[in-house]
Parts: sequence; C-alpha cells; structure tokens
Amino acid sequence: MIGRLMFLAMVPAWAWLLLAAVSGLGTLLVVMVLVVGGTTSAISADLHYQCDSAIGPDPSQTETAAPHTTAASGSGSSAAPSAAPTVNPYAELTVAPDDTSASDWQRACASSIRTAPYQLPPLQTTMSGLLGDCARELAINRALKASAGSVDGAPGGPSSAAGLTRDVIYQASAAAVTGHCDPAAQPPDDTEPVAPPVRGTSVQPGSAAVACGQSSSIGKAVTVLPKTVAAQAACGQRVDPAAVSAGDLVFWDYRSNAPTRTGIALGATQVMTYDPYSGRFVEQSMPTSRDVRIKRVLGGGS
Repeated sequence: MIGRLMFLAMVPAWAWLLLAAVSGLGTLLVVMVLVVGGTTSAISADLHYQCDSAIGPDPSQTETAAPHTTAASGSGSSAAPSAAPTVNPYAELTVAPDDTSASDWQRACASSIRTAPYQLPPLQTTMSGLLGDCARELAINRALKASAGSVDGAPGGPSSAAGLTRDVIYQASAAAVTGHCDPAAQPPDDTEPVAPPVRGTSVQPGSAAVACGQSSSIGKAVTVLPKTVAAQAACGQRVDPAAVSAGDLVFWDYRSNAPTRTGIALGATQVMTYDPYSGRFVEQSMPTSRDVRIKRVLGGGS
C-alpha cells in the first residue's frame, strides 16, 4: 500500500488536472479538494489499471485489476473508443533509481507507460465484419504456410509469435483501406508511423499508417505493430474477455512483467498461436488464466 502511494505521488501535477477533466471534474476543483481522499483513491486505481494493461498483473496482488462481465453487450464494427485522452496523462511518470519503495512492477510500468495508449474500461462490444474475418483467415493461412515450410523461422519473423500477430494485423488493417483481404500485404521492416506501400493493393506511400494500433485522425490507416511480444502487449484498447472477437490480440503467461505468449483470436473460444515447445503454429482453446490480457488494435483508424 505504501509503495503504491509513493508511486502515485510521482504522477505529474498536470496529469491530475487532465484526469479530473476527463472525469468531468475540471470545473469542480473546490469540491475535488474536499473529496481528495476519494479522488486520490480513484486515480491510484486508474494508474494501477493502466500499468496492469501495459505490463500485466501486479505480482503483489491476487485480484484481477480489470472489471469483467459474463456477457458482451452487443456486436459492432468499431474497435477503440474515441473518448480516450489523446495524451496518456501518466506518460511523464518516473521512478528515481534510488527509490527503494518502488517495486520492479512499478518500475516496469513507468518505462512502458511512456508510449502506451491510455486505457478506458475494457471494451464490452464484440467486433464483426471484414477486419475480423480477414484476421481469422490470415491467421489460419499463415499457420498452414508455416507447416508447409514456406515461411522462415527467424526470431521475430513470420513464423514466430510476434511475427504472426504483426503480419496478420498489418494485412487485416490494410483491408480497411482497400476493401478486400490481401494475404500478399507485408509490413515494413521498421515500426515507425510512416506510410508503407501495400504490395498488390491500392495502398500507396502517403496513405496513413498507424504504429501500435492507435486511432488515426487522418482517415483509414494500416496498423504496424512492434516486433516483440512485450511491446505489442502495450498496444491497442483492452477488451473484456466476454467480448473477445476474431482479430483481437491475446496475451498470457506473463513473466518478469511481460507476456511470453501471444496469439490472434479466431473467435470467442479459439486462438491461433505459436507453440514454443513444438515450434509450430497451433489452434488452441482461449486461455482463461488470471494473467490473460486481450487488446483490440483493428478498426481504430477505420
């Protein structure tokens, strides 16, 4: 508890004001002073949720940080809500190297949250339509190609866990631009938000490209994920497990404040992933352990 309060004290002052405005309290500062205890608790819980969403569960806690429902509220084609702050209010959070009160989890959070998108409560709405259908088709197709030996097995390459999610998300997001699912589209070598051409489609340099799956304000965009599982886990908008849909990213088996497993959801019950033990892509049941985190990166720019 003391460690969390110390961590909370490192939040920049402007971040408190932004969070107050997001919560509709921007014009009620006097009232906020009167209820500072409750506000501090709410912001502490929000910071903990942001950290949990970026790097996984806090080893010091046994409760799941994010709310969970037993049924999704409906179906739609939208992915990330547009009400999230455009700037993460915790982006400037720092932990002093000599601060012995900060845990390794808090230090890892302070590092990851600098570039992680701000998380609203988990999405309760399932995603349907072209992008999800395309992602499912691509994931299955990639697994078949890997089994046939037609993709290389370099670390981070097409036949790795991060390679699978990166390629599938790039190709599926391109469908939002071109209107059709194109297995030939390949992501660029870098992860910067520049506009790569999409081979075999009408996407040309100058089209929008979005790094880390965040929404674009300049129209439809292709999505370029980072090359590592840990970096990908900080991307996108968190999804309630009850609303998981084809095309969502699934992360689990967190170790040292980062997931070691990831995959592409094929629907509500199945996920395509890379099995490090067999060295093959496998379709398996959706993991249900406490440390499962689901993110949606498709559709944010469409």
